[in-house]
Amino acid sequence: MSQHDWPTSIAPYKTGAPENAVGIVIPMRDNLKFFKLAFHSVLSFTDYPYMLTIVDNMSSLSTRTYLRSIQKNHPINVLHYQEPFNFAAEINLGFNYLFSNPSVKYGLALNSDVVVEPNWLSNMVKVLNLSKDFGILGPASNIAIPAQERTKGRELIATDYVSGFCMLFKREVYEGLDGFDESYEGGCYEDRDFCYRAKRAGWRSLVSATTYIHHYWKVSRRSDPRADDQTMANRNRFFSKFPELKADKAPVLEPTQGGAIK
Repeated sequence: MSQHDWPTSIAPYKTGAPENAVGIVIPMRDNLKFFKLAFHSVLSFTDYPYMLTIVDNMSSLSTRTYLRSIQKNHPINVLHYQEPFNFAAEINLGFNYLFSNPSVKYGLALNSDVVVEPNWLSNMVKVLNLSKDFGILGPASNIAIPAQERTKGRELIATDYVSGFCMLFKREVYEGLDGFDESYEGGCYEDRDFCYRAKRAGWRSLVSATTYIHHYWKVSRRSDPRADDQTMANRNRFFSKFPELKADKAPVLEPTQGGAIK
């Protein structure tokens, strides 16, 4: 491919997805400027078979009108979550819908404030299938946990968890864990909880630097005066479930350092 050629991409499947497709869920509420960047980067740069579901959390009339328009012009699904912001509940809604299709073998949670790169999804699926015990995979990024904050490269890094802003996992991981824990309020710690429960079940979480996803960070977070209280409540809930991690020595949102796989 020359430098002037547009990267290969395929349209999402609304029905009839081929075997081993990826189901992508993008939870969102308003912030159309950034959602459009994320949405159109997925349409432009995804080269692996996928289905795309957007979960809208009580957006404004103008956003709902826009979502109806793209539903008419693109083979996507839009679901509506009519309760206060709960990241885990929103993506569970999307994945439970997508996994009703037996051809969808992978799930990918994707924030509405990211920009993906050419070949991103095929690269991630390829890496996730390098070993039977690889269950969850995250990309390199500009803003994430330290194990993911790196430039694009060839490293494959073992880690205890990856950030939920772009998380690929095998269907059997999700179903074996019964999805994300919706007892976490707002959007914090549910991604870490998912990865640690997967670890207990024998799955490994990894970061692949062969894929780089730009993350604007916090743009997709909903404005909520309860956010600080929710973060502390979620932290307490997480460490009560995983007491071996020693909450008394862990600052709020302490990230897990990853080690390179040899």
